[in-house]
Amino acid sequence: MSKGTKRTLFAHVISMIGSWWGIISVTLLVYFISPIPKDKLLFFFIWIFIPTITSELIKFIFKRKRPVQRGEEVKVKAYGYSFPSSHTVAAFMIAAWIMLIPELRWWSYLFISWPFIMGWSRVWLRAHDVVDVAGGFGFGILATILIYFFN
Repeated sequence: MSKGTKRTLFAHVISMIGSWWGIISVTLLVYFISPIPKDKLLFFFIWIFIPTITSELIKFIFKRKRPVQRGEEVKVKAYGYSFPSSHTVAAFMIAAWIMLIPELRWWSYLFISWPFIMGWSRVWLRAHDVVDVAGGFGFGILATILIYFFN
């Protein structure tokens, strides 16, 4: 297996973890490994899903085409509009939430790099351009600030 093929396989795995079923699976895994109060778990779902769903709605405002829709060669089929990257928004929100919950603080060392790895995977697979991932980071930062201060 070539380096490029290994990277592509790794990027596919990362990208799948960033899907809805992946987020739910990882959440349950973290919950069972490191139990946290149920109110904080409910807050997690609000923390993750509202910004991620909002980022999906924002895509309809910008209507930016994905690389595949522009006829570029891609390594994964992705549908809908591309800006901002919802995978990156969700990854950023997960990392931020973990860093803010004292019971999960030790997980933050692992998850601090998660948004960057997710963003890389989306660009490597050509599901997004760098600007889409940067938009996902920006939206994730904004959502973190808003939710944190208005909670």
